[in-house]
Amino acid sequence: MRKTKPISESAPLTRSLGQREREVLSILCGHEPATVQQVSERLSASLAYTTVMTTLDRLFKKGFLRREKQDRAYIYSAKLTSREIEDHRAAGMVRRFFTDSAEHPEILVSCLVDAVQGYDTRLLDQLEARIRAAREKYDTTAPEESEEG
Repeated sequence: MRKTKPISESAPLTRSLGQREREVLSILCGHEPATVQQVSERLSASLAYTTVMTTLDRLFKKGFLRREKQDRAYIYSAKLTSREIEDHRAAGMVRRFFTDSAEHPEILVSCLVDAVQGYDTRLLDQLEARIRAAREKYDTTAPEESEEG
């Protein structure tokens, strides 16, 4: 029996992020709440104040950030940790991987393993270890199936 967790389509993190949005989000995940100016100063490339302000506003509207009015400026902070964001990104990637293809899941998994092996064999070893650990955890938490039937 396959055990799956539903992934909420309405969850904000199932939406894709652009490169600039990911950089801004990583700045806020790793630091204290910040103003537009403070975020702007931490970016790898110099951007117009209004561009940074628009990016922060988009991230807020997508549900990634909190903001609080302080005097005349907003103070932004991340709603989630970097790990939580990556968890959601990975879940979204897996959901798209399996739902956007007409191929059988077994073929897709085989292709994924081949791609990971071609990318980094150490990563393939880590993936194998994580699968074993997940299997062991699943085997100890899965309810016993009834022998009657």
